[in-house]
Amino acid sequence: MPSGHLIDVAAGNRAALRRAALFYALAGVMLGVAAFVADVVPFEVALFLTPLVSSGSAWGLVALVVGYLAWSHRSAAVVGVGVLALSTVTYYALILFVSRRWLAGVQASGVEGAVLALPGLVSVARATAFWLVASVGAGVVMGWLGQAVRHGGARFASVASGTALGLLSGEGAYVIFQIVVVWGGPVDPWQLDRLLSAGTQVGLAVVAVCVLVWLRRRSISWWVFPVTAPASVAAGILSWHLVDSARMVL
Repeated sequence: MPSGHLIDVAAGNRAALRRAALFYALAGVMLGVAAFVADVVPFEVALFLTPLVSSGSAWGLVALVVGYLAWSHRSAAVVGVGVLALSTVTYYALILFVSRRWLAGVQASGVEGAVLALPGLVSVARATAFWLVASVGAGVVMGWLGQAVRHGGARFASVASGTALGLLSGEGAYVIFQIVVVWGGPVDPWQLDRLLSAGTQVGLAVVAVCVLVWLRRRSISWWVFPVTAPASVAAGILSWHLVDSARMVL
């Protein structure tokens, strides 16, 4: 029979797992709710709120942080995927049942209303499926990077930090690249708003990664980090170009 000490340890481990699961579940639900709120607040508020809670940088950062806090590389990937997937389901459930914007313009009721509303429901289902798939990829990558930043050796953590910085700033860098390089023409107020949002995302990525590197309390290689980051930014820009292309197809 197991000793009382072993039973106490097992019970303590189970309690710790339950607390961790509750924390990650709350993080996922809160992120989804925050992203939904950013959709319904006035534009002036959404301009500042969206980059912080409803952008690629914000969601990737959450996966990076929960991966950083996890206890192993495998658990980091699992909780990264779980939190982003739960956030996605929460966000689209709120759209489906609360804002109901998929019903926009549908005035009829009964069978006719159901037929007219069907394209909106299909659109919500497609978006949910698309971002759930993206949650799997982003959750695994960012969760694993968070764990590598925390526990990796100096050079390995430097590569992970630079990669995380580039991927987190990818959406913002993609928007800046589109406006400054691809467009290259006069910048109107709408594009200025986009540049402000993109700059906020890049700034959020820089601050967040620097804080996590500082929290690890161990040195990293400061020549590897700045070499890795630009290459990762380029990969992030390409990734968001592919995401935009896929969204247009859907």
